[in-house]
Amino acid sequence: MAKMSPINAQEPGRPDWLPCSAYPFQIRFADADGKMIHYVDEGSGPALLMVSAGQWSMIFRDVIMRLRAQFRCLALDFPGCGLSPDARGHDHGVLADARILEAFIDALDLQDITMVVHDLGGPIGFLAATRRPDRFRAVVISNTFGWPLAGYPAVRRALRVVGSRPFGAVNDLTNVIARLTASRYGVGRVMSKADRSAFLGPWRRGGSRRATQLTLAGALRVDSVMAEVERSLRTALAGLPVLTLFGRKNDRYGWQARFGQMFPQATAAVIPDGNHFPFNDDPDAYAAALRNWWARSAANPEQSADTNRSEPK
Repeated sequence: MAKMSPINAQEPGRPDWLPCSAYPFQIRFADADGKMIHYVDEGSGPALLMVSAGQWSMIFRDVIMRLRAQFRCLALDFPGCGLSPDARGHDHGVLADARILEAFIDALDLQDITMVVHDLGGPIGFLAATRRPDRFRAVVISNTFGWPLAGYPAVRRALRVVGSRPFGAVNDLTNVIARLTASRYGVGRVMSKADRSAFLGPWRRGGSRRATQLTLAGALRVDSVMAEVERSLRTALAGLPVLTLFGRKNDRYGWQARFGQMFPQATAAVIPDGNHFPFNDDPDAYAAALRNWWARSAANPEQSADTNRSEPK
């Protein structure tokens, strides 16, 4: 299918603060559920759809550049994030963003998708997969969860703080969430100063700062939904190749092992020096692990019946 161009000539193109050297991708927009969504669509081959939320598609830049020779790499910015304008009435929660993801998949008529999910992109992507299992071929799971957070009080406390009004006021003034993400503790660990500046560009808008905060806060409201998602995932992804690819330094609750119990057919791999954003910390290792798993397990799904496999750690 031909790649989509911007909806009309009045749409914003590349902003002045985003040089091609920092973001070497064509600027594209699609209409998803009546909302203007910016997305990356690079390379050719099997569809590799990368999903995170509260961030923007630049977090996947380095791994896209390494995989676009083999895959059609796609990543979208949810409303109010990245280059996607905010949408009136969009609440930035998991359910709302899952509807956007489904509409995006339909707008581009994506089929046979290998989906990479990260952070809050996990619940969003998993919800879409349980509703539309016919669209998916394989799943890569990185530093995310697929169940209620009721059993993780420390995580809930942190989200409650981030979602509070006082914290929101501080974030509006200081952009603390994005600045921390862009630091050496987040995606900025291996970025140049110029790239970190470009990464922070979307959060010049107060609306983007609030969208990120609301996305994080929304994780507190989906335990009942995630309980059903957890049950449905076992059926929706049954028989599909699954790769759990985590940063070794950011799995304090053993979530990778929990996914291994959910999906006995999964391959487990780690990025030894990886933290919460393993595809940024070591994009070469991340791309190699994904590429090798794909060749063995997903390129010919009918030949990938082995279970409980593990990559060297």
